[in-house]
Amino acid sequence: MNELRRVLVTGANGFVGGLLRARLEREGIAVTGTWYLPDADPQNPAMEAAGLVHLDLSDPACVDRALDVAGTVDAVFHLAALASVSACSARPDLCMDINLTGTVRLVNALRARQQPVRFLFAGSAEIYGIPLSLPLREEHPVQPVTPYGIAKAAADQFLAWCHKAHGMDVIRLRMFNHTGPGQPDTYVLPSFCRQVAEMEAGLREPVLKTGDLGVRRDLLHVDDVLEAYLAAARRGKPGAAYNICRGEAPPLSDVVDLIRARSLVPFRVETDPARLRPVDIPVLLGDASRFRGDTGWTPRKSLDDMVSDLLDYWRGRIRSASDAS
Repeated sequence: MNELRRVLVTGANGFVGGLLRARLEREGIAVTGTWYLPDADPQNPAMEAAGLVHLDLSDPACVDRALDVAGTVDAVFHLAALASVSACSARPDLCMDINLTGTVRLVNALRARQQPVRFLFAGSAEIYGIPLSLPLREEHPVQPVTPYGIAKAAADQFLAWCHKAHGMDVIRLRMFNHTGPGQPDTYVLPSFCRQVAEMEAGLREPVLKTGDLGVRRDLLHVDDVLEAYLAAARRGKPGAAYNICRGEAPPLSDVVDLIRARSLVPFRVETDPARLRPVDIPVLLGDASRFRGDTGWTPRKSLDDMVSDLLDYWRGRIRSASDAS
C-alpha cells in the first residue's frame, strides 16, 4: 500500500478537485492544490486566500513554479483540464493545449526532478468512442469521437508510454460520468435538478428542457469517485488503466423519472435543440472489475442518492438566494 503524506492536486478549484483536496486533508494528508481559469489574472486574491497555487499548463515556467511550491510529494492527482465536452468542441485548440500538451509539460517537469512519485491521471471513458462491445473494458479500442475524447486518449497513451519507456509510476483512471452537489449546471443532472428546483420555487414554468434522453450513461456519485482516487493512490498497480464506473447505464429518461418522483410539482419534458450534441456516444457502460479486484473499491451511492442530493443542493441554493434578496 502506498503511503500518502504530501500530495499535489491539480485543478483543485474545480468540482471534483476541490472535494478531493478536502477529502485528502481530512485524512491528515498535506495537500498543495492548484487553480486555473482561462483569461483570469494569476494574482487572484480569492484563490490565494483559499491556499491555491496558480498553474497554467500552457506555460512551462508556471508549471515549474507550481511544482517548486508543492515540493517533494508522494503523489500527483492530475485533475486540471478543460472538462466540458461541449467547451472542448467549441475551443479544440485550448482543449489540446490544456488536456494533452499540458499533461505532457507537467509530466516532463516531474521527470526532470527525478523524484519518485505516483501520477494519477483523471482520464475519461470518452476515449472509447462508439462502443464495439458492451460493457466497455480497458482493452476496448481507443477511438474517440470528440476533441475532449481525442485529447484525453492521447494523454492516456502518452502516460502508458512513460511507464513502459521510463518506468514512471502512472495510473490511468478512465472516469465515467459522475455528479453530485456542487457540480455546475452546465452538466446534465445538475441542469435537470436546478430546473426542477426553480419550478418548485415558482421561478420557472413547469417545463424541463433536455437534450437526447435516449442516451445511456454509467453514472457515479462524486463521493464514490473520491474513494476511487484514494483507492487508486494506495492500492493501484503501476502502469494500469482502470475504468471507474458502476456497471449500469440507464437511459437519461430513467433519471428524469427519478427526478419527477421526487419533484414537488408536476412538469412536462421538452427537447431543447441547443442541448443536443452534433456528435454523441449513445451508450457508455463500463466494467470496473479490474479496479475492484486490485483495490477493493466498490460504489456505495445509488442513482436515487445522486438525484436526492442534487435536488436538495439546488433547493438550498435557491432558498439562500431568495433569503439574501
